Amino acid sequence: MSDELATLKKQVEELQSLVKRQSLLISKTGQSVLEMQVSKQKKDIADFDDNYLPAGSNNNNAGTLDTTGFATNEDLVQLVGELQGQLDSMEERSVRRVTNSTKTESKDFLTPLPNADGEIPDPKNGLFPLTLGHFEKLEDIKLYKLAKFYELLAPSIKEQEKFEEFLEGKVGDFHISETPDDDIEKELKSLSKEELDDIFNDVARYLGIRVRRGTDIC
Repeated sequence: MSDELATLKKQVEELQSLVKRQSLLISKTGQSVLEMQVSKQKKDIADFDDNYLPAGSNNNNAGTLDTTGFATNEDLVQLVGELQGQLDSMEERSVRRVTNSTKTESKDFLTPLPNADGEIPDPKNGLFPLTLGHFEKLEDIKLYKLAKFYELLAPSIKEQEKFEEFLEGKVGDFHISETPDDDIEKELKSLSKEELDDIFNDVARYLGIRVRRGTDIC
C-alpha cells in the first residue's frame, strides 16, 4: 500500500509540474502576442500611406492620421483578459484531472471538469458520474452524452443541420449536449463495441481517470 501511495504522490507531483510548465508557456505566449501587437502598431504608424494620410500631407499635420484600424490600449487589455481566462481554464482543468487521477476505489468521488465553454456538469442531474464506480458502469447513452458535452465526438448530420439553422437565426439557441435520447439511440446502434470502448477511453483521458475499457489501456 505504501508503494502505491508513493507512486500516486509521484504522479501528482509530475502533473503539478506539468501544470506549472503549461502556465508559464501560456504566459510567454501572451507576452509574445502583445509584443507582436505593439510592434505591428508601430510599423503601421511608421508606414502609413494614402489609406491613412491624405496626399500631400507631411509630418506637421500628422494629426489627421486615421487610427481606426490600429489596436488600442483597450484592445490589448481585452486580449490580456482573454488569454488570462484561457490560462485559468486550462489550469483548473489540469488541477481537476490531477485530482481524478488519484481515484482508485469504486466509492471515490470524481471531480467534474469544465467543457470548452466553461460549463461544469452537475453530478446531481445525472450527466456526470458521481463516483469512479459509476463511471466504470456508465450506460452507453450517458457515456455518449458526456462525450458530446466535452465535444469529444464529431457532430452528427442532424446536429450540423441544427447548427446551420442557429447560425441563420432560425432557432434561438443550440446545444449539442441537448440532443434527444431517440437520436442518440440511433447513433449508438451504428457504433461497434470497439468504437464505444474508444469513446469511453477518450472521456476517461479527458477527465484524468485511469480506468480503461477494451485492449487500449494507454
